[in-house]
Order: sequence, then structure tokens, then C-alpha cells
Amino acid sequence: MENKKQIQANIKETSTATKLGWVSFFNDCSSEAISRTLPLLLTASLGMSPLFVGIIEGVAETLGIFLKGFSGWLSDKMTSRKPLVIIGYVSSFFSRLALLVIYLPIFFALARILDRIGKGLRTAPRDAMIADAAAISKSAGHVFGITRFLDTLGAVTGLCVVLICGVGSSQFDLDTFKNIVYISIPFAIISLCLLIFWVKNVPRVIKSKSYISFSIPKEIRTYLAIVFVFTLANSSDAFLILKAKEIGFSFQQILIIFIFFNLIAALLTIPIGKLSDKFGRIRFLAIGWFIYGLSYVCIGLSLSKDLFIISILLYGMFYGFTEGIEKALLSDLLPAEKRGTGFGALQLILGLAALPASFLMGFLMTKYGSPIAFIVSASFAFTGMIMLIIWRFKKRLIF
Repeated sequence: MENKKQIQANIKETSTATKLGWVSFFNDCSSEAISRTLPLLLTASLGMSPLFVGIIEGVAETLGIFLKGFSGWLSDKMTSRKPLVIIGYVSSFFSRLALLVIYLPIFFALARILDRIGKGLRTAPRDAMIADAAAISKSAGHVFGITRFLDTLGAVTGLCVVLICGVGSSQFDLDTFKNIVYISIPFAIISLCLLIFWVKNVPRVIKSKSYISFSIPKEIRTYLAIVFVFTLANSSDAFLILKAKEIGFSFQQILIIFIFFNLIAALLTIPIGKLSDKFGRIRFLAIGWFIYGLSYVCIGLSLSKDLFIISILLYGMFYGFTEGIEKALLSDLLPAEKRGTGFGALQLILGLAALPASFLMGFLMTKYGSPIAFIVSASFAFTGMIMLIIWRFKKRLIF
């Protein structure tokens, strides 16, 4: 009888996570092509430097991620996390509408910042909703894997739609970028409608105490410190676009490369998540961080198109190995009443590292060239991997 109830809980809560995954699917259909092509617009069409792109990406990610810390804590105080998730998606929607009526680099930068603010408001509460569902179904790796799979599949679909519509087939300029934005708007509207009318609230396991407390257990602080070191390597993917342009890829070729990048990430997330439920998460996370470092070394040394393509496919494997697992591991470590705060703390740590990571990459790429920039970033990834392995064996962690 107990097994039957557990199976029913698994189906119900996995369904909730899947619905949130479909929201992310349509949102990424809307956002992926924009985020991949904005760096090209700023540098190739509007004459900005890689350093400018690095500063904008760093500021945008940092502001957004600081908000993730606050929104995660706030969602622990609320009876429902869903309103914060809605506000976040609405903010990003308005940032895309703004792209249709602006022409100067600084305004494109501000729109990018508004988009990241929206992501900052929604991500930690959404992840906490998924973690609440995973706690009921007792399969965090699988549940987070499903949502990441649909999220990444949405990115593939969005890029394919742009290619099928023939946008940028002759050249890439401001008009091309605005056509991409026009294509993206309906997907964003669908995403909002699904979230508001289809996704139901996940029952809160424990409501957090009313007084203000940002404290989290020591083991989690150690884990977050290790994530911080690794994230110093994880600069904006905008620099991958600039590297592809440097090697000589056309606009449409860049989109095709990133379609396969996202496909590899999507295909790996669910099976790796399931394996992590069975064999433990840290080993897969460490493998993913090693793949990241290796891919960045290869990208930095890429002089040919073939090596760059292989390197990007490796980079897709990194996402498949880590995106769901990183959050599932934190879900395992967190007490129920601290899930929103804990996921907010994770995003806060990512934000603290995002600005120096992107600024350093932009500076090194402008001053010394892309090989040095990517190899320096890879060194942080390898350092984080070593720290993660030492932490696991020192504490004899089973996950």
C-alpha cells in the first residue's frame, strides 16, 4: 500500500515538474536565438568590443543572480512560490518587447539587464518548487533532469525556427536581429499562459519561520564555496559566439552548431539525472567540470572549424552532466524549510562569480587574445573539480 502511494506521488509531482519544464521549453524557444545573436549584433553590427560585451554580461548576470538570492529567501516566507515565478517571466517578456523599439548599444544592454532581472526573480522560487516536488517523489536527479531536458529542447527548437524562417541567410544586421525578436514573442506569450493557467502550486512541505534568517548549514556553505571557484571559469557563452565568428563561421553556421550543442545537453540530462539518483551526484558533477575545462582548452586552441565544433559538442556534454545534478545535489543537502533560501544562495554565489568571470574573459580576450582567455578560464574549472573531489572524500559523502 505504501509503495502504491509512493508511485502515485512520483507521478503527480513529476507531472508538476514536467509542466514547469514545458514553461521553460517555450521560454527558451523565445530567448535562445536572442541571447546567441545579441553579442554578434553588439560587436559585428554596432562596433562594440569584447570587453564591452563582458561588462554587460557580467553586470546583467550579477544583478539578476543577486535577485535570485532575495527571491529564493522570500519564497520560503510565502505560502505559494508561483507569484514570484510569474513576475520573473513577465519581466523577461517586457525586455524582449523593448528590443523591438531600440537602436543604441546602451539600450540593448539595458534590455539584456532587464531580462536577467526577470530570470533572477523566477529561478530560485521555480527551482524550489521543483525541489518540493522532488522531495515528495524522492527522485531529485530524475525530476531536475526532466525540466532541464525540456528547457534545453526549447533552445534547440527556437534556433531551428529561426533557421527554417531563413532569418540571416544573406547577412546579419540590426533588421535581422529584430526579425528574430518578432519570431520569439509568440513563444514567450505561450510560456506565460502555461505558467498562469496550467501549472499548479506545489504543496509546501514546511513553511519557513517568520523571522529573517539567511543561515544555511556549514556543509552547504562549503559546497557553495567550491561552486564559486568553478564559476570563475564559467563566463558568458557570448564569448563562444565571438570565438566562432573569429574562426570564420557564418551566422547560420553558428546557429546550427549551437543546435547540436543543445541537443547533446538535452539528451544527457535525464539519463545522467537517473544515474545520479542511483550512484551519487558528486562523481558526475566532477566529470562534468573536467569536461568543461577540457572543452575550454580545446576552444582556446581552436584554429580550425573542425576542432571548434568538437570542442562545442564537448561543452554540450558539460551541461548534460551538470545542470540538473548541481541543483539536485543542493536539494539533497537542504532541509525542507530552507530550500528557497538555499537555491537563492546558490544563485547568489553564481552571481558573485559571474561579474569577474565575464569581465576577466572580456579583458583577456581583448588584451591577449582568445587562446589565453579560454585557457585561464579552464584553470578555474580544473581547480574547482579537484576541490570537489577532496571535499567528497574528506567528508565521506555518499552522494
